[in-house]
Amino acid sequence: MKRIGLGLLLFFTLAHGAAANTQTDLEAAKEAVRSRDTGKLERLADKLQGDPLEIYPRYWLLTTQIDTIGDAQVRTFLQTFPGSLLADKLRGDWLKALGKAGRWEIFSAEYPALISPDTELECFNLQARNARQETEALTLAKRLWFSGKDMPESCGQLFDYLRQNQLLSKDDIWERARLGLEANNMALVRRMMALLPAAETLPLKQLDSVAANPALALKKQQLSLASRGSRELAMFALYRLARSDADLAAEYWNQMGKQVSEADRHYVWAQIAFNAARKHNPQALAWYREGAQARLDKNQLEWKVRAALRLQDWATVLATIDTMPAAQQSEPAWRYWKARALRQQNRILEANQILAPLSAEHHYYGLLAREDLGSVIETAAVRYKPSDSEIRAMQQLPSIQRALALYKMDWRSEATREWNWGMRGLEDQQLLAAAELAARNNWYDRAIYAAERTVNVHDFSLRYVAPYRDVVSEYARQVGLDDAWVFGLMRQESRFVQVARSGVGASGLMQLMPATARWVAAKLGIKHFQQGMVNEIGTNVQLGTYYLKTVQNSLGGLPVLATAAYNAGPGRARAWQANVPLEGAIYAETIPFDETRDYVKKVMANAVHYAKVFNHEALPLKTRLGTIPARGAQAATADDIP
Repeated sequence: MKRIGLGLLLFFTLAHGAAANTQTDLEAAKEAVRSRDTGKLERLADKLQGDPLEIYPRYWLLTTQIDTIGDAQVRTFLQTFPGSLLADKLRGDWLKALGKAGRWEIFSAEYPALISPDTELECFNLQARNARQETEALTLAKRLWFSGKDMPESCGQLFDYLRQNQLLSKDDIWERARLGLEANNMALVRRMMALLPAAETLPLKQLDSVAANPALALKKQQLSLASRGSRELAMFALYRLARSDADLAAEYWNQMGKQVSEADRHYVWAQIAFNAARKHNPQALAWYREGAQARLDKNQLEWKVRAALRLQDWATVLATIDTMPAAQQSEPAWRYWKARALRQQNRILEANQILAPLSAEHHYYGLLAREDLGSVIETAAVRYKPSDSEIRAMQQLPSIQRALALYKMDWRSEATREWNWGMRGLEDQQLLAAAELAARNNWYDRAIYAAERTVNVHDFSLRYVAPYRDVVSEYARQVGLDDAWVFGLMRQESRFVQVARSGVGASGLMQLMPATARWVAAKLGIKHFQQGMVNEIGTNVQLGTYYLKTVQNSLGGLPVLATAAYNAGPGRARAWQANVPLEGAIYAETIPFDETRDYVKKVMANAVHYAKVFNHEALPLKTRLGTIPARGAQAATADDIP
């Protein structure tokens, strides 16, 4: 037994040493990439031969020389590491090099094998198809033209071909210029103007000043409607102003709009209405009606529905959803609200035909649909537990081997990409085996990622993992919070990544901003507080739960408002209340910030599922959402809350 124990100790010591050596070699390989030392890269790749992570220096070696290496070297890599994430990335790199060189025959042969093409490669593919004289290529290229974003050079070459062959009209150029103005992409607008005769362009000298202060330009009556260019600038000033003051913009447009074409008049009214809806201006629907003939984009349609929801105008909700493209109508949000609108018209059978399939889906709208149908809220029971042999089989997949090795090296972004790649095409049982494997390695965010991808077979204890439960539940109890809600929020904030850090500087499991952490630490009397303490599990949860409870108390004890405030700040959560009481689901649906709107819906749905996992009393989602009182109806407290 002693010899066996020593043998195991030696095995784990050697394994740990090998992992440490691999990490050292990979870090050296990264440095060799930065210094473009291909000789060193090749030596390190050879040194790692047979290691699951050998693929990385091999990939770096080829991609740093992609414009000069031979096709045979690329094909050797693709054959050596078939189906891997980096094989697909290398194929993409190679295709870009082939496209730049105009080697269309090889490009066209290899492109169908690419799993994840980007826009640059899509445009190269259209160039290749155009070289083969496929007429559809130019039709597809023209669709790409209508974007307010900058496009890759490969698309620019296609667009040049369209122009040279008189396949882009002046109206097409103006339409893209408008999209650039709407997207605040002034560089694109200037490029569009360079394609038009000088006498027909926007007054470019005024463009920046109008963008910076549209109200001043309109007040001084500096904007003419005499030419198309000056009209476009005036219309831009109007809808730019609507972002901050839709009422003033509407006042101006009531006067100016009579002097332009019907199409332009409706276009500006639609822009004013959209910006008004996002500010919860009660006139938004009236302005949408003024722009009734305008072609509304996806966002404008969605905000027309939201404006109607705020006013309980169910006829407009239904009519607007019915005008959405089929793909948009099929999204869970608009299926749900269509069903609600049908119910308001007493078209119960039609509504239930929408709600029934929606209720089988495991998300926020699925829960709402289930409750509307009167079903008992119940998370699907665990129906499948993977065996140890299934988990071992999952661990043998090359992408999973690489993902776990990278995770243990703390190369989180690379590890996450490998893991996600490995989940592609797996059956439900395999996904649950992967989720269990991730959970056993304390990689909770990937356990969630795998478990929530299942279609028919589920394990909600993996989809809603609850690490650190003793700590979280104790601090939640101390301040009087529902621990299911806290876990629901934490799942959305960090996916239980202890060292998670957001782009704006929030840290830890509950994603506390530095100023917030210091404020709470002072309130709790924590002496000698240092920012690094925020990543300690106990400290993070203590600070986060105290802050959440404080915010909740300041907002009338309402979890939905507190959830919105946790993400966007208490002031904004209050500002989004209506002048009348509002159903909690409508409040959540009409939050102007996309991130916060999605966040609130997911946190509240998470809380329902965690309550079930914890065997708590089943509190319906609609009860959790509650009714949001009219703005100012509850006393505002603690205005110093960050």
